[in-house]
Amino acid sequence: MLDKNVINVHIHHFEQATTVPEKSVIIVGSGPAGIATAMSIIKMAPALANDMLVLEKARHPRHKPCGGGLTAFADQTLDELGLRKRIAGIAVHKVRFLLGGRPFNFERENLMRIVRRDEFDADLVMQARDAGIEIREDTAVHDLIRREDGIVIESSAGTFKTKVLVGADGANSLVRRKLVRESDTRVSRLLEAVIPLARQDDQNTAIFDFSAMRQNLRGYIWEFPTQVGGKAHLNIGIFDSRIHGGPRANIRKLLSDRLSSHGFSNAETQIEGHPERWFSPRGIYAQPNVLLVGDAAGIEPWLGEGISIALGYGPVAARAIRDAFATQDFSFSGYRDLILTSKLGKLLNRNRRVAGLFYSRPARPFLAAFGRALAIQFDLRKHSSFHLRRQHVL
Repeated sequence: MLDKNVINVHIHHFEQATTVPEKSVIIVGSGPAGIATAMSIIKMAPALANDMLVLEKARHPRHKPCGGGLTAFADQTLDELGLRKRIAGIAVHKVRFLLGGRPFNFERENLMRIVRRDEFDADLVMQARDAGIEIREDTAVHDLIRREDGIVIESSAGTFKTKVLVGADGANSLVRRKLVRESDTRVSRLLEAVIPLARQDDQNTAIFDFSAMRQNLRGYIWEFPTQVGGKAHLNIGIFDSRIHGGPRANIRKLLSDRLSSHGFSNAETQIEGHPERWFSPRGIYAQPNVLLVGDAAGIEPWLGEGISIALGYGPVAARAIRDAFATQDFSFSGYRDLILTSKLGKLLNRNRRVAGLFYSRPARPFLAAFGRALAIQFDLRKHSSFHLRRQHVL
């Protein structure tokens, strides 16, 4: 007969061997939304910094279909997060909108910049690791199970447990499908292709062509300069917001026609598609112990701006998480209101309202007038900005 103490020792060792690793915060997804959330937590709740884990199903640098446009809002958010802009990309000094059959040009130094998502995301991950954030790549999440005291995560790297789970896992978010379960889809469609750029002087111009709205497109065709292997290329894509119902545009044919105008056929060009989920003030973005950020929550449906919005979710989610640990209230019942009252939420709501009007059928005859109004507003801001800089220099 075994001694009772020996039995207890064996039981103790067995329990240790089967203990599930536990973290206060686990973020699923290491794209801009996930990294922005992690970096914001470090700033707002430094006590959680060493008790946080980011899980990523792929390994960086990983391919990510995306136009790669970064606006001033994105750069401002990067600065606030303490993330350096080490991936310069291509500076865009001219943006051309084609509205109601008329071109409207907006010119200013560094209006936006275009990055390759594989490079940009990999650099954000590198900076996050340098800041002390634990990131596990090649770790696919298979299942999520709710418990009374948190969430259990079954992954390819084993089982984890957390008090707060952040879904930063994109438009097809497993976190949202398993734990939030919002029935409203609100999904936009995108297709894109990358082709060699014939003319080098087009490297600083971005085009947003809304002409296909006549063919039921609730969006636009874009042409963004980019670099592949150090050589000039053009990223051509199509965005269909689907903010209104009705007949669907044939976005594959529209994109094929645009590629043909550049001398490329479908047979010699790889076309990739991906969805985007757009934000609604009535949406569900949290459940007890669970928050959604980035595409998993929703972006804006007018221009489909993704990277900037994803980064903007980070500080909002971090504030909710900080307050939850301070009060020990993990219901996150106020998370939607926190989004709506933030700078991010105001941008999301404004662009959602613009999209609702802009892509409506009655608005089509007035698109040229909208373009003129946009140009006037841009010129006023440009003029005001020039005078502010001049006063600062003087």
